Amino acid sequence: MTSSQSINKTASRAASRKRTSAKKTASSQRSAAQKTQYCWWALPAVCLAAVVIAFCLLFGLGEYSSYSDFQLMKTEALNQTFFDGTHIDDYDVSGHSLEEVLQFWERSIETPFRQTGVAFTANGESFFVSAEELGYSSDYRSVVSAAWGAGRSGTLEEMARGIRLRRAEGTAYQVSRRLFDPEKLREVTDSIAAKYSRSTADAGIASFDFSTRSFTFSPEQEGAYVDPDKLYLDATQLLMEGGGEINVEITPVHPTITQQSVSSSYGMITQAVTKASSSTKDRLTNIRLACAAINDTVLNPGETFSFNGTVGPRTRTKGYRIATVYQDGEVSEDVGGGICQVSTTLWNAAMKAGCELVERHNHSIPVAYVDKGKDATVSYSSQDMRFKNTSSQPMYIVAYVNESKRVIAEIYGLLLENGETIKIEGKVTKTIPVPDPVYTRNPLLGSGQQFIVSEGRKGYKATTYRIYCSADGKELRRETLCSSYYKEAAPKIDYN
Repeated sequence: MTSSQSINKTASRAASRKRTSAKKTASSQRSAAQKTQYCWWALPAVCLAAVVIAFCLLFGLGEYSSYSDFQLMKTEALNQTFFDGTHIDDYDVSGHSLEEVLQFWERSIETPFRQTGVAFTANGESFFVSAEELGYSSDYRSVVSAAWGAGRSGTLEEMARGIRLRRAEGTAYQVSRRLFDPEKLREVTDSIAAKYSRSTADAGIASFDFSTRSFTFSPEQEGAYVDPDKLYLDATQLLMEGGGEINVEITPVHPTITQQSVSSSYGMITQAVTKASSSTKDRLTNIRLACAAINDTVLNPGETFSFNGTVGPRTRTKGYRIATVYQDGEVSEDVGGGICQVSTTLWNAAMKAGCELVERHNHSIPVAYVDKGKDATVSYSSQDMRFKNTSSQPMYIVAYVNESKRVIAEIYGLLLENGETIKIEGKVTKTIPVPDPVYTRNPLLGSGQQFIVSEGRKGYKATTYRIYCSADGKELRRETLCSSYYKEAAPKIDYN
């Protein structure tokens, strides 16, 4: 045997001994590890048993006579579903999780409630308003949460006792709901009532053409009415019953005045005429200027006409001329003389049209163009002639001088009822004799001579009446308008 083989054999035996020794060592280590592992697994069980035994010794198992009962109690108390016997709105939610019940309630119960509502139908239109839009609300989330939390506090024994009682007798919870907000519903029903209600309109005056003395009339308009209170009550009742459809009741409202009837109710209410044929050219000029200032006047209901306010100052720059006037019982000349005939003529027309007398003054001397008690003098600085339109419609005033030199005042508007007419009557109630002459010595006269400076005149008191007559001319009633006093004057005579 060579030396190399021996080294190798020795080396082989040595290696064999090393492998055998390593296997023994590894086997010993595995056995020790397994023993250690078994000890660690057994320790928790031993500890838990010790805790349970200690709990039972210290506190007792109460109503639970065995550890298995205790474990059952613990399982039931910590269960993540609703306890047996739990009802919400007659729904048995036992055995369901909180999330399951909330999802079911939202999808299957609350959504249908919110989607109920009222469908309003009117004039072929229909539109739906849901309970959600009307302010629907529910406390289901707080109720479900309360049902879930009930019985989940206290000791295990207290929880177990509550669970058994709930299982035996049951526990019910009720969800509260507000089906709609009354204010929001009222807003909806009021808006619908307003939408389908419209005011009726009587036929009336559209315009008046002063040049042709003719009216244009606007047509009547049919109205409609929806009772907002009834609609609200009907919608309320329907929502309380679960919703549905309402046919909105639209009541037609007919106008009282049609275009056909109104056209026969308007026209010239009255006319007053006085003669100016004896007037001078200058006096007629003044009369025409005053008529032009008055013509085309619209006097609305409740308004008062003022002669001085309408005609304004009578000045030369406006074209007025000097003509005869009556001042303080004397005849004189002044700018604008003659326009009192215009104020007198218009006053008579206004009184015959039923206007209210506001201001009127008689002349100091009776005038030739009108009866005593029917005149109306004016002076821009002190005396006016005014009357008020007390009718329900506008009045249109026309004033002019025609080719025959007649002063004409016409008032157009709503005719008096039943074809009635009005007359103005001036009645002298007292005649005052001419006073004795007043003599004044005038040395410029020859001895024994006399000169009549002014003729004397009688005085008068008169009462003016407004007389209402039927269509056939019969007197229906009368009223006193005003009184007049025309002062008497003594003759004035100079002598020597």
